[in-house]
Amino acid sequence: MVLGIGVDLIEKARFADWLSKPGVQSRFAAAELTFAEKSGRAEEALAAAFAAKEAFYKAAAHLLDDSRGIFWQAELWRDASGRPEIHLPESLRAELSARGVNDVLVSLTHDREQVCCVILLVCDNQASGARRTLTELTPPGFTPLHLGADDLVEITAELAACWLPPRLRCAYKGTFGHVLVVGGSSNYPGAPQMTALAALKAGAGLVTLAVPESIAPPVAEVISQQLAARNGYLDMGSFPVLQALFPGKIPVIGMGLSRAAETVELAAGLAVLPGAKVIDADGLYALAAAGIMPTQAVLTPHSGEMARLLGITPAEVENDRLIAVRQAAARFNAVVVLKGHRTLVAAPDGRCYVNSSGNPGMATGGSGDVLAGIIGAWLAQGIDLFRAAAFGVYLHGLAGDLAAQELTEYAMSATDIISFLPAAYKQLLVVRNSIFSAGNVAKEGNGRAENKKRLENDRVCCAGSTSLD
Repeated sequence: MVLGIGVDLIEKARFADWLSKPGVQSRFAAAELTFAEKSGRAEEALAAAFAAKEAFYKAAAHLLDDSRGIFWQAELWRDASGRPEIHLPESLRAELSARGVNDVLVSLTHDREQVCCVILLVCDNQASGARRTLTELTPPGFTPLHLGADDLVEITAELAACWLPPRLRCAYKGTFGHVLVVGGSSNYPGAPQMTALAALKAGAGLVTLAVPESIAPPVAEVISQQLAARNGYLDMGSFPVLQALFPGKIPVIGMGLSRAAETVELAAGLAVLPGAKVIDADGLYALAAAGIMPTQAVLTPHSGEMARLLGITPAEVENDRLIAVRQAAARFNAVVVLKGHRTLVAAPDGRCYVNSSGNPGMATGGSGDVLAGIIGAWLAQGIDLFRAAAFGVYLHGLAGDLAAQELTEYAMSATDIISFLPAAYKQLLVVRNSIFSAGNVAKEGNGRAENKKRLENDRVCCAGSTSLD
């Protein structure tokens, strides 16, 4: 639920005139001035900071007993990756939290002449008495500031729809990333192929399939990287080739790879190479067997694989899935997806999503391979590990739900999930369009739908436009 929305649009020329007046710059926070100086576009950066203050005031003033002074208390900071976030004094954070505000979402965009900022104040929903589930509305480009909500968030259609970024009109295949699928053996030749097809259907621009040469399938849409393999499975002899392939790609490792000792050594070596990656199936077995810590990874275990990773039994995992997934995320410093009914997605800091999509018809061989490919596709498109995993889980489940409606839960296969990915995207786009309809923004934004329209147009325009975030 949105408790407040503020939109502010600043003309750069008029702001530059105001900024030149004596003493004006001293009113900005040190972090804002430092970022402006380092950015090389000081006037533009300070215009963004001013727009953020104005938008926050519009969103929050009606919730506070005394709104005087809050304009300059809201500061526009940047995280380590350069994304914008709103920094508030502790007293103001506490006052907003007491009024049900759990997140402050901020988005910035600009073109040659104007800077636009949108601020949303979001509250949580009460459910089943003591348990609270935060319904987080995060439109494309928005970054949240958590103010004390529960760390277990349900992935709903509305939330997943808001994670869909726009596709730029000037995009090309490289815009949407390159997935590298590493897997396959003589016993499981089809697993990596399903992962590759799922990554393509989920939106990756390019997919390379690195498998033993004896099982390399002729897939027209996929780049084939045939690897020498003794006895039908990969070993350390393939490591130099794969290491050279890793840069600029999102590896998805483990599907049908085998558990031979030589393959375990290979998978363990790949898991610690730099860069974001997805590790599934036999790749997870290798982590447990070798006792290593992966780097920048999304791990996708089912209960049995989770038990092996944690050194406990599957029954103990199922007894408290939430504790298990959080322990694994903290232990491996990774985003962990615990597959099953109401799949859980946990970050190392304890935050956790619980999925609301999916059905028993998806309990079929290859379903996990499809999920790994979907998550890989979203990592390739530049989405962060936690959100890519959460979105991938929901999209995978939604495609399964649509397949079940058409085929029943009794007659589904993993390839059916891939086939229904377009329908799943179409459904999410309908939801997103309803959320961002001009009527909704006009109603919640004091009739300023034109600002919203300009914001959306600027975000998808390539020529002469650069996003501040």
